[in-house]
Amino acid sequence: MKMNESSTPFPLRTLMVCFTMWLIATEVLVFNLMNFNAKAELLEQAARALHAPEVIVPNGRPSERPGARMQNL
Repeated sequence: MKMNESSTPFPLRTLMVCFTMWLIATEVLVFNLMNFNAKAELLEQAARALHAPEVIVPNGRPSERPGARMQNL
């Protein structure tokens, strides 16, 4: 099967822009996770220093169930 020589070239610029946007978004997510983990560690250290009971750090979205309760720290 022969390729048509009159077709437009591969849009390399579009590919580069999409890859750059994906890379920036990934870096933002990674740094956000690192920041959250650091704050969670500091919160646990502060709770241990105050001899407080175990602190539970939320790791997901709050429950949307009608009977569920959220405990504030």
